[in-house]
Amino acid sequence: MSELLNEEIKFDGPRFNVVRKIYKRDDGTKIIRDIVNPGDATIILPITSENEVVFITQYRESVEKVCLELPAGMVDKNEKPIETAKRELEEETGIIANNIEHLVTMYTSNGYTSEKVHIFVAKDFEKGCTHFDETEEILEVKKIPMDKCIEMAKTGKFENATEIVAILLYYTKYME
Repeated sequence: MSELLNEEIKFDGPRFNVVRKIYKRDDGTKIIRDIVNPGDATIILPITSENEVVFITQYRESVEKVCLELPAGMVDKNEKPIETAKRELEEETGIIANNIEHLVTMYTSNGYTSEKVHIFVAKDFEKGCTHFDETEEILEVKKIPMDKCIEMAKTGKFENATEIVAILLYYTKYME
C-alpha cells in the first residue's frame, strides 16, 4: 500500500480534471501519479426485437475520425447511472427503452484514470425524440445484427473497448 503525501489539481476543465498525487510506498520510495478524473459514464447496448444492435456514428476529435459507437454519456451530478442511460439513449437515438438492465460496471483504464463505465442492456423500445447536445455530432443511427456484432467483436473490428466488452459479455451471459 502507498501513503498519499500530497495532491494538487494541475488542470481543471469543463469535462475533467487532472490531479497530481505524490505517494510514499512502504519501502520509502516516492512516486508521482497524474490522475485524470472525468467522472462516471454509461454505455447502452440497445437490442431490437429483431436482435439488432443500435449504434451511432460520431466524429471524434480525439482520434480525428468517424467512430461506430454504442450510445453513451457522462453521468450528471446527482444522477443515477440508469437515469443517464435512459436519457442518453433517447437523446442520441430517439429510442425510449421500456426494459433496461445493468450489465457491468468497470474501470476504463485504472492506470491513469478514475473513470468508471456503467454498461446497460436496453430492450423493448418505443419512439422518443433525439436531443443532441452542442458538443455532439451524431452522423447516423445504425442497426447491425447481433451475430455480425459478435463476429466484429471477436475479430477486432470495433476500435473502442466498451463496445467489445458490452457485446461479448452480453453474448457470454445470455446467448451461449
